[in-house]
Amino acid sequence: MTRRKSVVVLMLLMLALLLTSPWASAPVPEEVPQRSPEDAGDTAVEPAFAERPASLEIKIISDETAFRLLERQSDQLARLHPDMHVELTRLDPADGAGLLEDWRHGAEGTDVALVPSAWVKRLAVRGDLLTADAAFEGDALSQQFDGIKAQAKWNGFMWGVPHHLDPYVIVWNRARLSALARPDGSAMTLPLSGMDWTVLGAGLAQQNARQWLAIDEADPGALLAWLSAATGMRSERLLLGEAGDWTAGQAVSLMETLGATAGPLPRPVSDASFWQALASGQYAAAVMRQSAAAEGIAELGRNEAAGLSIDRSGWNKPYTFDAGASFVIDARTEEKEAAKAWIAGMTTEPLQLDNYAALGVLPVYRSAYAAHHELPALSAQSGQQFPNWEPNAAPDWPRRMEKLRSLWSEWRQGRLALADWPSRWSELLADLELHD
Repeated sequence: MTRRKSVVVLMLLMLALLLTSPWASAPVPEEVPQRSPEDAGDTAVEPAFAERPASLEIKIISDETAFRLLERQSDQLARLHPDMHVELTRLDPADGAGLLEDWRHGAEGTDVALVPSAWVKRLAVRGDLLTADAAFEGDALSQQFDGIKAQAKWNGFMWGVPHHLDPYVIVWNRARLSALARPDGSAMTLPLSGMDWTVLGAGLAQQNARQWLAIDEADPGALLAWLSAATGMRSERLLLGEAGDWTAGQAVSLMETLGATAGPLPRPVSDASFWQALASGQYAAAVMRQSAAAEGIAELGRNEAAGLSIDRSGWNKPYTFDAGASFVIDARTEEKEAAKAWIAGMTTEPLQLDNYAALGVLPVYRSAYAAHHELPALSAQSGQQFPNWEPNAAPDWPRRMEKLRSLWSEWRQGRLALADWPSRWSELLADLELHD
C-alpha cells in the first residue's frame, strides 16, 4: 500500500516538472517593453531622475568686483549641480536702496537675493521671505557669531544666511595725529580715549583744519561709526533714540570743527589719488569699511602705507554696525529646496576665506578665525563685545539709519543748529513710529 502511494507521488512530481520547465527555460527579454500611450498618465511609476531641472533667479546687491567673484563661485558650484540653472543679476548698492521698501515689485521673479544684513529682519516681518534655517548645513549655524545672527533672526527662526561682515574702521594718518599733544605733553596715539577726542577737536580747530575727515555722508553706517567714536556712545544706543550728549561734552568741539568744514566732506574712494592724499597728510582720518581700508593701503608703497594705521577699537564695544550682507529666499519662490542648496554651497568656509583674500570682507564662521590667525581676532572678543554680543536689532533699524542720514544732512547744510540736534532726532523717531 505504501509503495503504491509513493509511485503516485513520484508521478505527480514529474508531471509538475514537465509543466513548469517551459517557463523556467524561456529567454529573458533584452529590453524593457516600451510603455503604451495609455500608461503615459501613470505618474506613480515615473523614475526620480525624471524631475525637471531647477532654475534660480538671483539678485546680488554689490559692486562689480564682488559680483564677478560671486559669479565665478556660482559657476564652480554649478559643476556639482548640473541639474540646477542659476542666473545672477547685479544691482548697484546706490540703486538697490529702494528695493527694501518696494520688495514686492522690485524682487518679483527673484528666488534668492544677497542684501544688506540690516534688511533681513524687516523683510521677514513683512512676510516677504521664507525661513532659511535649512540652508545652514552641518554646524554652520552654531558657528555664527551672536551679533551677526541677531540681524537675521526673528520669531525663533533664521530668515537669512550671513555671507560676510565688513565693519567700519577709521584710518588715521599717524603724523597728523601725533602732531597733537595730550594734556600731559605726550603725543596722541591710538586708540583714542574720550578725552583724546576732545583734544583732537580743539587742536584741529586751532589749526583751522578744514576737510580733515573723509567720510561718505550718504552712508548711514559710516556716520554711525564716526558718531559712536566721537561721542563715546554705543552705536546701537544712538539708533534706539537715546541721543544723550551727541552735541555736548567731549564731542562738541570735534563736531563744531567738522561742522565748519566748507562744502561736503570728501568721500573715501578706492582710487590711488585719494590714498596718496591721505598718506601725504591732506586728511587726518577717513571712515570706511574694513575691506576698503585693507584694499587702499595694499595699493600704496611700503613707506606710504607705514604712515597709516587702521583703528579697529570701535569693535571693542558691544555693538558695531557690521555692514555685512546675507542671502534671503523670496516668499514667492517655487524653487525652495534648490535655493537652500545653492545658498549652503555659496557660504562654505573655504569660499568665505576666498572672499577675504579677494575682497577683504570677513568670514561669518568662528572656526575660520580659530584656524587662520591672519584674520582679526573676532572670535577671541569678550562675550560682551562685538560680534559675540547679541544686540536688540529691531526690524526698523534700516529706517532709523535713514533718519540719521537725513538729520546729518540737515546739520551739514546749515539748516539745523547743533544744540537742536537731540530734539530733532526725537521728532524723527516719533514720525517713524507713527507711520511705520
